[in-house]
Amino acid sequence: MKKYHLLLIDDEPGNLHKLQRTFVDQYTVHLAQTGEEALQILNANPIDAVITDQRMPNMTGIEFLDAARKEHPDLVRIILTGYAEVNDLIAAINASKVHKYITKPWVPDDLRMAVREALEKRELQHENDRLASELQAANERLRTENIILRRKAELEERSHKIVYGSAEVENILKLLRRVTGTETTVLIQGETGTGKELIARFIHNESTRRDRIFMAVNCGAIPRELVESEFFGHAKGAFTGAVQDKKGFFEIADGGTIFLDEISEAPAELQVKLLRVIQEGEIMPVGFHQPREVDVRLIASTNRDLRAEVEAGRFRQDLYFRINVFSVTIPPLRARTNDILPLAEYFLKQFSVKLNRKVGSFQMETRHLLEAYNWPGNVRELQNEIERLVLLAEPEKEIGAELLSDHIRQRQRTQNLSDGNLKIAVQNLEEEMIRNTMERLHHNKSRVARNLGISRQSLLEKLRRMGTRS
Repeated sequence: MKKYHLLLIDDEPGNLHKLQRTFVDQYTVHLAQTGEEALQILNANPIDAVITDQRMPNMTGIEFLDAARKEHPDLVRIILTGYAEVNDLIAAINASKVHKYITKPWVPDDLRMAVREALEKRELQHENDRLASELQAANERLRTENIILRRKAELEERSHKIVYGSAEVENILKLLRRVTGTETTVLIQGETGTGKELIARFIHNESTRRDRIFMAVNCGAIPRELVESEFFGHAKGAFTGAVQDKKGFFEIADGGTIFLDEISEAPAELQVKLLRVIQEGEIMPVGFHQPREVDVRLIASTNRDLRAEVEAGRFRQDLYFRINVFSVTIPPLRARTNDILPLAEYFLKQFSVKLNRKVGSFQMETRHLLEAYNWPGNVRELQNEIERLVLLAEPEKEIGAELLSDHIRQRQRTQNLSDGNLKIAVQNLEEEMIRNTMERLHHNKSRVARNLGISRQSLLEKLRRMGTRS
């Protein structure tokens, strides 16, 4: 059982020795006759509790305990006082300078009980603090594990195998294998839906960090007011609602890879802090005053021209240079048509299993139309189209061209116009322009209308006529 260290202070030797006799059998006792001497003892020994007289020359008991509290806030502080000083002691207790006061003359048994109860209370508080700290650490581990499990579930939900048939993708993978085994920052560029996260996962899975976490974060999906806390974490009490310490994305990804998707959407204040992480390997959680080291491999992606964003003042030039160490551009699906059918066949098998629907293969005409369409939404649009076909197809029957979405079949309709109907041709062109602009501007109808030079209401009417919900 632990033997506590007790510091006894009294300027009268007789009282001091009486105090010593009261506690020497149960505690390691230290003696002092002045506040100054007591401070020296306190700084040189592991003192657990102090009992001091109030009236002493040069430094009163309250003044000593106030000074001691600054360096030793966990110290049990008890004071001996006369009845005339009780009001002063109550004020000191309210100011947290003193835990307890005992009036003179004191009874040894009562004083021993007071010290024992105070120490037991302190130990109980220590135990509560320890349990609270362990609970917080457990919560943090669970949060991290939940994120990892969620990522794994997503990985199982949608396989991340790179399916291709084009020389373009083959050359990209060969190029990436030169840096997968390094710590080089990689910037992946390409239109929305081209598979930038898939490429990022390929880099991670081919690296020495493959057994650690891969953390994918969309820089534009987090509210501006939460960005700093989400990315770098925060301390308990750092702001309203911060009820406990929290790790941010970078600390959770420590030892692994963090993928900053659409980094061009990162607000200015986040860009500054990302620069520090890349340069120093340090983060500063909100509410903390000491930086924390993190070891992460950084991969970023963008669907915008980052150089143009820098020239427009929307993206920091120094950050651009830091992330653009090794850059790769993923061509749109329309520029790698040899990938269309391998991807379509892969998605067909995937959704047949996922949706539990046994369907046949694509008819030849269906294959031709899939290859002929320009896929403005890239691989993501192709994936959605194949899922739709699996839902519409008759069990175990071939998938005919009539099941394809109208805008995919329109190319055939235009080619088959024997009467040269201008109205239909113009309508087809108009619908294709609307679809392409919707995809390019992320389905922001107001921006699409302005870009096309029509009113928003007119755009909504055209979308309804086209049967487009988004």
